[in-house]
Amino acid sequence: MSQEWTHEKVVQKLAGEMFRGAIWAALATVAIGAVVWTVVAGVPGLVSALVGGALAIACSLITLWLMHRTANLPVQFIMIAAFGGFLGKLILLVVVMVLLRKVPAIADSVHQNALALTMAATIVVATFMEVRASKRSRSQVIIPTPGNP
Repeated sequence: MSQEWTHEKVVQKLAGEMFRGAIWAALATVAIGAVVWTVVAGVPGLVSALVGGALAIACSLITLWLMHRTANLPVQFIMIAAFGGFLGKLILLVVVMVLLRKVPAIADSVHQNALALTMAATIVVATFMEVRASKRSRSQVIIPTPGNP
């Protein structure tokens, strides 16, 4: 029994492998950030670290969802979607930091360093693990066209 591989199935499998490669490391990073910031800054540090980590994980999930949803498109669009997801993570980090500095009500209720550093660390770890999973993927990379050996 042979399984027919299509471009779409390969990309969707790759997105799944990237998800599995990144999710546990990202969750561990958030947990470490939460523990460290609870010790350093108490409950505000804990809450801020959890919010920053949740935002970072949500961005990573959106990136992989974009890959999954664009799997039937030409590879250039998939790469644009993946890059757009990564760029979105960085933009979100900048927006969150600007809001923390410009909106006093938000700045007073969160620990800025806990939120920013946990978010940044989670983004870096998740992105690294996604790339690592992609490089180690057992997904078929070249899909022969019908009729060609």
